[in-house]
Amino acid sequence: MAEPLPDAARGTADRAGAGTSTDPGGAAHEHVAIRPPQRDATGEAALMTLRRAVAVATDCLLGLTVVVVAVLYRLPPIPSDPINYLVAARNFPHHPVGAIEHQYLRIGLVLPLRLTYDLFGYSQVAYLVVPILAALLLVMSVHALGSLLFNRYVGVAAALLTLTNSVVFPDLTQPGPDVPAAALLVTAFVLALALRQRRPWPCATPRREVGVLLAIGGLLGWSYLCREYVVFCWPAVPLLLLHRLPWRRLLWIVVPLAVVAIGEAILGWLTFHDPLARLHASSSHGSGPPIATDYLDQARSWYLLRFPEILRSSPEGWWLRMTAVAAIAGTVFSRRLRFLGAWAALFFLPLVILGGWANPHAPMLRLYLPRYWVPLVPTLALACAGVTYLLLRYATHLLVRYVTATNPRGKWIARVAGMLTLLAVVVPVGVSQQARATNMSVPLNRAYAANGGTHFEQLRTWLAGHRSEVRTIWGEHRTLRIMGFFANSPAGTPVWKGHLRTWSKAGAKPASGDHVLLYSAYSDACQPCRLNVEHTLGIHPVRPPTSWHLVFTTGDRVVQLYRVG
Repeated sequence: MAEPLPDAARGTADRAGAGTSTDPGGAAHEHVAIRPPQRDATGEAALMTLRRAVAVATDCLLGLTVVVVAVLYRLPPIPSDPINYLVAARNFPHHPVGAIEHQYLRIGLVLPLRLTYDLFGYSQVAYLVVPILAALLLVMSVHALGSLLFNRYVGVAAALLTLTNSVVFPDLTQPGPDVPAAALLVTAFVLALALRQRRPWPCATPRREVGVLLAIGGLLGWSYLCREYVVFCWPAVPLLLLHRLPWRRLLWIVVPLAVVAIGEAILGWLTFHDPLARLHASSSHGSGPPIATDYLDQARSWYLLRFPEILRSSPEGWWLRMTAVAAIAGTVFSRRLRFLGAWAALFFLPLVILGGWANPHAPMLRLYLPRYWVPLVPTLALACAGVTYLLLRYATHLLVRYVTATNPRGKWIARVAGMLTLLAVVVPVGVSQQARATNMSVPLNRAYAANGGTHFEQLRTWLAGHRSEVRTIWGEHRTLRIMGFFANSPAGTPVWKGHLRTWSKAGAKPASGDHVLLYSAYSDACQPCRLNVEHTLGIHPVRPPTSWHLVFTTGDRVVQLYRVG
């Protein structure tokens, strides 16, 4: 990953090697010799301006693509962890009533959510802004890291692989800790690699260099405050910088980390009387929830093969596995691939060991959830795109040399290989997107807004035109957590000002004239919602009483509103 001298430095060295002519006609010769470099410098400046314009346009187009894709493929609020984080943000900094400790104390996510809640209230925008910004940071930081490691072609290819990856994609619009933690981690790696390569913008002055080191520490600390296990990847930073900067200067990275550790200990003590409350709560989470008990006491190979199995079940998994094997083999020849392999190993091995391999009876992490593997996706995308580029560059070089019997120019070969890499990446990107847009047998695909998953938004539109007719809406508690978002406009302005009341078998019952909201009563969009309705009505499958009158339904009956007669 060693970088050549910047153009300015090479120019200085070239000029220093030029002697002074003693020829009597030296002035004329010197005048003739100076003119071509002036024309070259002008052309080079114009070329550099064009390259910067193309780079800015590429960055803007990539960023716009992330936002547009996230908005088009937004998911409805999920009445479990994603809404829990927004509720924790709403309560913060007060003691969380009924909140899960480790979720409340993931303040790297909770604080940004609190800011959006203060601005927009309990609304769609408050729910969507933070995850979309985190997705934007993740994709752009992968693009930057790929550009530094290889070139812009690989950066764009890896960014597209990350954006459309089947592990990452469902979390683009869900408040969760995994995508923000991965985004902050990759951004820290971008800064560390720029320091290693002695790029001018982070290394212009010693003071700026210290500022970048502090920023790296701040990003690492913030990533930890989002998700604990991201610390497994931290050793990759000294791996990049240890022999490029004095170790005493690297201690600046520790300063923000110390502030984060002290601040979290104080918050944990004040809130739960335990300075390590988040670590204690999260370490037992892997075997605590009822569904997690289904994955206890598996064979150790089961835990080891979780991520390969997740890749195998994804539409683009065959391409990723094939190129990942090539990348592993390529670590023998490429230092850049060795860095990516070290990053993957630093995350994969501790996650598997703590996730059940060491103690299958009491895993600390839930490896069966794809989102636990999100921090591994950027290095996978970079390695797959990188090895594709290296193989195509080598093949192009051999082909041109065989056809022309000459040694081709390196820059020309790099451009051709880069464009071929982008074409190669179209395959997994297109396969994953086609499956997402056409395979409606997967409940998750049906829930995307682009595929018609706008059921609650349709209900909000209907309520806006019938607000005077609907005074009280009953629903099981998970459904009401979602409905709270859609009683308001996307930006938080009230659309309907009636009452939401919890409907259960042991509680109060809807009166005549009230309305009852059923969500996923006949689908798998929210299985707990359907089971709660079946339990309350005491009948399976759901069959509303004959005294209820249907006043609103979506085309697929996912959301229905009844008036009690």
